Amino acid sequence: MKNFVFTMTTGRSGTKYLAELLQQNLPGAECHHEIWGWSTFGVDAPDLSHMTLFNSEGNVEKVRAFWRAKLARIAANPRSTYVETSHVLMKGGLIENLRPLTARGEVHLIALERDPFATIVSFRNRFDFWDRANWWLWYLDPDYPRNLVPSRELFAKGINGLCLWYILEIRARAARYEALLANEPRIKVHRFSLEELRVAGGAARLLAALGIATDPAQLRLPSPQNVGRLLVRIDEAEKQSIRRLIADSGLTGTELGPASSALA
Repeated sequence: MKNFVFTMTTGRSGTKYLAELLQQNLPGAECHHEIWGWSTFGVDAPDLSHMTLFNSEGNVEKVRAFWRAKLARIAANPRSTYVETSHVLMKGGLIENLRPLTARGEVHLIALERDPFATIVSFRNRFDFWDRANWWLWYLDPDYPRNLVPSRELFAKGINGLCLWYILEIRARAARYEALLANEPRIKVHRFSLEELRVAGGAARLLAALGIATDPAQLRLPSPQNVGRLLVRIDEAEKQSIRRLIADSGLTGTELGPASSALA
């Protein structure tokens, strides 16, 4: 039986590290972090229209057609394990369209989380979330009608509030998908933090969840990924403000929306 591995995550959360970890420790797997290039948008990665349509109108035919083609290619892949850790996939309709893969094997969805303060600082350091084009291409628009978490109060608090809203929205979506998929025997949801996967014991637990028993002492852990110098100066006062935002939110907002078929 084949294994197909994807993520439910924010980005800037360790997706590249995860791809490297699995590449180094899953024999015979085909592992991708992101499949992006001039000819891949709308083919291997959702393009802007898929992202905006899915988040405004739902799993419409144009979105379904993209996933039918992409997932048919993945299902036909000769490798026993296929991994793609891109954070945009779950925001463009991946979970709603998994049936071609469950017919061929098991799907593993890794709900990958990272410390929210570190995640916000990482967004800021990449100049993310400053305009709507950036939201539509890579993240989420706080005005999308299909969002689960209200955005108005956090959006009013500026860029840091917007980043925090986005983290809450992704966690809410992951929780909702986990609940909706609880009775799907060929879809497994695994919850891990980047901090946990950076140590051998946590990485070994992930591999065990994927059916690979590994001695933690024999694991190969990648070096930190996407690490560079800080480009945006965040002074101590702003750091404290970000921490207060996070504390005040309690990282709540994970209430499930109305139940509907996640595999329609």
